[in-house]
Amino acid sequence: MAARKMLFNWEDLPPELIQSIANQLGDLVTFLRFRLVCKKWRSATTLSNPPPQLPWLLDFDHHNSTFHFYSLSTCKVHTIHADRKIVFSRDWMTPSYHYIFNCHGGPKVTHFLFNPLTQKRIQLPCLNYFANHNPFLIRPNPIRTQECIALMTNMRLDSKQILFCRPGDTKWSIIVKGPYGGGACIFYKGMVYVNMNDTGMTKVISPVTNSIVTLIPSPVFSTKGSREGFSYFVESLGVLLGVRWSKGICKTHLYGFEVYQLLKENTHLKWAKMDTLGDRILFVGSHNGFSFSARECGGLEGNCIYYKALDDDRHECLMRYDFEKFIAERVPCPLAKVATWFMPSLEESIESNVPV
Repeated sequence: MAARKMLFNWEDLPPELIQSIANQLGDLVTFLRFRLVCKKWRSATTLSNPPPQLPWLLDFDHHNSTFHFYSLSTCKVHTIHADRKIVFSRDWMTPSYHYIFNCHGGPKVTHFLFNPLTQKRIQLPCLNYFANHNPFLIRPNPIRTQECIALMTNMRLDSKQILFCRPGDTKWSIIVKGPYGGGACIFYKGMVYVNMNDTGMTKVISPVTNSIVTLIPSPVFSTKGSREGFSYFVESLGVLLGVRWSKGICKTHLYGFEVYQLLKENTHLKWAKMDTLGDRILFVGSHNGFSFSARECGGLEGNCIYYKALDDDRHECLMRYDFEKFIAERVPCPLAKVATWFMPSLEESIESNVPV
């Protein structure tokens, strides 16, 4: 007698096993689709406790008003269509959590933060001479809330001031009134850290009083860099890292990277060079970036830095710098252009707009 086939109802999986499976889904889209399988799978997983996620590469196609997201976890491109009335500029796209910066023309120019997944807008104060401003930091504070902050440089007349605002503010505050030099900048533990390209010194500025709290001397760099100071600031495991382009250390390209961590010695702050990143993976671009643990990023090796660059034909490409081997290599990426890194927001409304 032939053995009877055993039929199994996937809805009968115990909740703890469903959660264990979900924790292995390192891509947001896969996780959201997993939750849509049935009510039991949805109730066993929560958006407030998602599996560790990697940032996506983001670009915008002006011809058909489409956002393209590339996932390093699945090597897939997802697309979402945007309102054709909204014009996005790649120049405004900077490594950001949940939202990107944008403006809308018409009778009155308005500025806002925009979540490309949910189409949600957060209104910001308007700016004069907007064409001469360049946003370079948009992130929540703290990291897993919807309270966002935005920083921007004013390039008009070479003033290079830094402006700051939070949603709900009626105007932008100028926190650096003199030339700032275009170096790395980040909002870290309630303060704005600004690195000066000309001297390598780091200013720590209070956004409440708009005053300099302390000055951190430049470290003695071991190699010549593309600039005197840091190119990027990255918060990693609660520590602030300064990332610098350095000439002559990479075996395959003209420039490689040096990384320094901010330490407190008695009452003073100082930069100390790191010989290894451990299992950290850094994703950098436009003055700042993200940091993740390789243990949380299935399939990716640690002790490396992902960044965008130009190839020999001046085409944008994705690169990976191996911090141990001192080599840089190109990473396959199907996007024709690479604008920035983007960390998606896990909101309930996101599930009605899962990218394809």
